[in-house]
Amino acid sequence: MTFSNSDLNKLNKRLDVILEDVTTSKQSEEPPLVAPACTIGVTQKDKTVYLNTKGVTNLDTKQPSTNDHLYAFYSCTKSLTVMGALILYERGQLDLDTPVSKYFPEISTVGVLEPGIVDKKTGDFKKPLSLPKTQVTARHLMTHTAGFSYGFIHPDYFTLITKGKPRLDAANPTLEFFLHKTPLVFEPGTNWMYGHSIDWLGFVIEKISGQKLGEFLKKEIFDPIGMSSCAFHQNSYDNMNRVHYRKQDGTLKLQEKFGLPLNPNLDLGGQGCFGTVGDYLKFIRVWLNFGYSPDGNKRILSEKTVEYAVQNHLPENVELEFVGLAHNFVDDDAPGKSQDGWTLTGNAYNSNQLPSGRPKGTLYWGGLANLSYWIDFKNGIGGFFAVQVLPYMDEYVVPYIAKFESEVYAVVDGEDNQVPSKL
Repeated sequence: MTFSNSDLNKLNKRLDVILEDVTTSKQSEEPPLVAPACTIGVTQKDKTVYLNTKGVTNLDTKQPSTNDHLYAFYSCTKSLTVMGALILYERGQLDLDTPVSKYFPEISTVGVLEPGIVDKKTGDFKKPLSLPKTQVTARHLMTHTAGFSYGFIHPDYFTLITKGKPRLDAANPTLEFFLHKTPLVFEPGTNWMYGHSIDWLGFVIEKISGQKLGEFLKKEIFDPIGMSSCAFHQNSYDNMNRVHYRKQDGTLKLQEKFGLPLNPNLDLGGQGCFGTVGDYLKFIRVWLNFGYSPDGNKRILSEKTVEYAVQNHLPENVELEFVGLAHNFVDDDAPGKSQDGWTLTGNAYNSNQLPSGRPKGTLYWGGLANLSYWIDFKNGIGGFFAVQVLPYMDEYVVPYIAKFESEVYAVVDGEDNQVPSKL
């Protein structure tokens, strides 16, 4: 759709209220503050129609946050990396169904966990891991069916990371971390598990391209689209919204040890990019236009490739099991509710019409610090909600993410009331 002037006036009023409510201290309420800073963006196919920021970058310094301040994208990085892989696929340099050990031989040494094989006290393996019967492919990595997990999701990963020797840094890992601390939790292709798969995909891209992942994405995606803020390495926190953590009393505290490292050892394709919401909206527009960037007037991917990629690519016997933001918006026991899927875009596939108004066939995902976005092909729109608050699925932030989406679709669907009620 194309928003009319009347639509834009309604949208501005609705979303401004949300931003004000999220970032304004309320001394008489719990919590006193939902987030120090919040940026909300909405795009149609050809341009951004709403982009605004409220709050401060840092509760200690009180520096006002603007649209130009960076966010740690966390898992919003995944879709960027997967687009890079699709570029190599189109060029015939990456086969989606050939074992990726052809490109990145080190992955062939990673074994499969068996129940009880990790000693809970020492973090050691009770016996050597067996190699998988099916080798990992790029398709497995792109759909999270390879078998890799995360330390905050899988208990054996957590034990390996916190107790196993050698002790390796999970916050700023080297390749040794991935080789020793991220085994497969099932045979590739037999199940779905959220984890380090897209980090591994990034390593594959680096081998094929001969470039660091950030350099490759800059050349092939960031520069052509005009995403000038996006990078995997930063000089300082000066132009950044800082990560804050919710304490048990509901207040927020600046976290010096939480957040992505400014100058990481590896460019991690699953979590490592920094950038502005405005630039991410440019990226969303490439998907909405099936591979074409209206901002750079360049085709990044062919229409045929994107049409193929945006479909649900999970095998029929594999179910997506993840408690994420989209699941929070729909009752799991709702009649006729279908299991969501996974695409070859780095995003989940929405299989249901949501109460917010988001239609079936929309792509969605987000990031650990409660960032969330969706890409709606039916209406030709996308939205991005960004804060830097931990833990994930913060009970105070999530209702505003749902509210943001509902208010956008209230305008899309032509509802009359112009200003939303506060939560």
